[in-house]
Amino acid sequence: MTSRMGRRFYRLDTMPATGGQGYLDHGMSAQIENKWVFEVAWEVVNKVGGIYTVIRTKAQVTSEELGDQYVLVGPYNEQHARTEVEIEEPTDYAFKGAIDVLKSFGIRVIYGHWLIEGYPTVLLFDIGSASWKLDEWKHDFWNVTNIGIPHLDRECNDTLIFGYVFTWFLEEFYRRVEEERGRPLIVAQFHEWLSGVGLILCRTRHLDVATVFTTHATLLGRHLCAGAVDFYNNLDKFQLDREAGDRQIYHRYCMERAAANAAHVFTTVSDITG
Repeated sequence: MTSRMGRRFYRLDTMPATGGQGYLDHGMSAQIENKWVFEVAWEVVNKVGGIYTVIRTKAQVTSEELGDQYVLVGPYNEQHARTEVEIEEPTDYAFKGAIDVLKSFGIRVIYGHWLIEGYPTVLLFDIGSASWKLDEWKHDFWNVTNIGIPHLDRECNDTLIFGYVFTWFLEEFYRRVEEERGRPLIVAQFHEWLSGVGLILCRTRHLDVATVFTTHATLLGRHLCAGAVDFYNNLDKFQLDREAGDRQIYHRYCMERAAANAAHVFTTVSDITG
């Protein structure tokens, strides 16, 4: 083991620093630095929109830099996962231990590699297996955010379960990495309001995790553009709370706004969205 670590340090010291290519070492330097990146999105192994394409196209270069220290996180969709994921049993102590805790509560977690360029590690959570916790988590979410979720909004219920399950995993994972390798450096990037609950919980629970929230188009902006309004020439005139309420998306709008305000870094994919 000592000689293996020596080779890692030797390679790190002799890497070229020009052009940013010196760190495309498939996670060798990330392992030494105990650095982890979790990228969370509803579209991971789930082809439902443009964000799916964004994640797929960036996975190769990110994996070349971070290796298995880079993990894509999403909800489990059997139809896609069956053909797109090579399911494996994790050998890493932190992953195995954290997943085993969730499994002991009946929550199904899929670990493996996505069969795309870069072959990135993926972590998929079966939302249905954790649905028995929904009422408890809704109550807790109200207590910490004052955001209530209507009972019949199934999509919002699913996002809540997904956020809580991932945060639960992250707490268990962090504890085990710290025990084995010392304090980790973890960045978690969350795409869109659908993954925002996890970010909010990272902050309200004071997890030692750097958070990034990325919006590709705001929820209210999408609804306004779909209506008969002159959106771009009236951005400063909309009464946002009322507009969201009129469209019956106020709770979703509040979740998105909370994630944007709670994030350490808030990014958008265009100037107009910003």
